[in-house]
Amino acid sequence: MSEAQKSFAERYASKKTTFTSEKIDQKPTTNNNASDTSQKAPSKPIDPQKKMQAELIYLVKGVDAGRNAWYYVLVERLKVQLFLKALNDEIIHLENYGKILFSAYGDDPAEEITNALKEEYGIQ
Repeated sequence: MSEAQKSFAERYASKKTTFTSEKIDQKPTTNNNASDTSQKAPSKPIDPQKKMQAELIYLVKGVDAGRNAWYYVLVERLKVQLFLKALNDEIIHLENYGKILFSAYGDDPAEEITNALKEEYGIQ
């Protein structure tokens, strides 16, 4: 059964995790193809509200059910400090701090997912 077919409870229940986090816009880009010019001139207009939310997107990495996992989380502005403190806990329920935009098992997110987020939220 693929990750997308599992229910929310199956994917996030009984976590025993240790998490790390980084802001998506702090990660250096290493995209070597011709779409580098699209970073300066986006192909479609960016929603101003999404542009304001870009600083609230975090890449969280941890261990879920014994497997490495990553999550892109859009943290609610009022919960950022609580979220950052909770990263030190053994168990964290990310959905309590905002919306999980993307998640999967593995060490790092696929480049196309990161690029899609950057394009949607206007992250340079």
